[in-house]
Amino acid sequence: MKNYKTSELKNKLTSNGHKIILFGAGDIGELVKYALNQLGLKVDYYVDNDKDKHGKKRYGVKVLSFQELTLLNKNSNIFISNNYYSSIGAELNKLGFTNFYDCVELLNNTDFKDHKFESLHTLKIDRRIEYYKNMCLKDEYSSSGELNIKNLDVQITERCSLKCSHCSNLMQFYEKPVNEDLDLLFSSLDRFMECVDKIYEFRVLGGDPFMNKDMYKVVNKLANYDKTEKVIVYTNGRIVPKGPNLECLKNEKVILDMTNYGSLSNNHQQIVKVCEENKISYSESLTTVWQDCGEILPKQDRSELEKKRKFIDCCNSDQLSLLKGKLYRCPFSANAENLKAIPFNSDDQVDLNDQKISIPELKIKIKDLVYNKDYVSACDFCNGRDYTVKKIKAAEQTKKPLPYIRVV
Repeated sequence: MKNYKTSELKNKLTSNGHKIILFGAGDIGELVKYALNQLGLKVDYYVDNDKDKHGKKRYGVKVLSFQELTLLNKNSNIFISNNYYSSIGAELNKLGFTNFYDCVELLNNTDFKDHKFESLHTLKIDRRIEYYKNMCLKDEYSSSGELNIKNLDVQITERCSLKCSHCSNLMQFYEKPVNEDLDLLFSSLDRFMECVDKIYEFRVLGGDPFMNKDMYKVVNKLANYDKTEKVIVYTNGRIVPKGPNLECLKNEKVILDMTNYGSLSNNHQQIVKVCEENKISYSESLTTVWQDCGEILPKQDRSELEKKRKFIDCCNSDQLSLLKGKLYRCPFSANAENLKAIPFNSDDQVDLNDQKISIPELKIKIKDLVYNKDYVSACDFCNGRDYTVKKIKAAEQTKKPLPYIRVV
């Protein structure tokens, strides 16, 4: 990695005269292109592993494949504009590229508030940048004594106002969905927060969290932790918040994140109106396609290398999830085990309510789960969430819970 100051970047890149390339043509790539343009610097190419983007233009810039990148001058200036800084940086180093950068300093020193982006709602920009920064600092966090967490999914219900046949959190398989036991949840959260130095974002979800009439109790508890930066409540635009579940959204730490599925999100406009009338921070996104990752596969017997690759490439493998008092590395792992669709593996979880584990020991176990996993058992039952997974129509409905094979 090349260290740099934004104030010096323009002279540095102009003086060496080589192409400027962004590795990652997603939302961070859009932000970084804008940041470089603000400095008067032109982006020559994107590089992305998604074959559907190759040869096309993204944000006005041509997208190359990784193979095409290897043919370019090894002194090219490459900004790694996706979440996989460590693995991509190691690969670039092996190939002999000498000028590659993270985008942290660049993003930190750019004012994005007056620009409208194709892929990001305004309120999501800061959240997306913070997530990226934490991914870049992952190695540093791993070697330090601190435990800084990017975000944690707090699943407060298995119930949902929709019944999507390909829900990535596997809600379509629950025959008798229930709400979380709040006593168990609060006890596990308290022990978790004793171990954590900082958490940027709690993500309150389900199902749809508004299906739980006690959602406000969870949101208020999360917002009251001093170490909490933000609390994000996810909804599908069908339930208009009211009463205590509305009042909790007024906290300055809380953001309502609404996915708009068109006609299925039949109360979308009413929810927007309620948010604006009550000065509630919210973001929204129209979603028409999903990745095909909501299926529980028969055991695949993948090799260790295949499981590692599936895990590294997965966009959700760094998404910690809390379910039934246990901490998991991803929501698929959490719900697949809860459904008894995969074998129990104590190495893939941390039981936050095991009182026999002291807080110092618990912190070590959490750090091990966060930083030292190459894959989890669930990777043998999951279709993955990487650039190779096909796209499907979002939120297609099923009339009844889907069957699956129980292993227990």
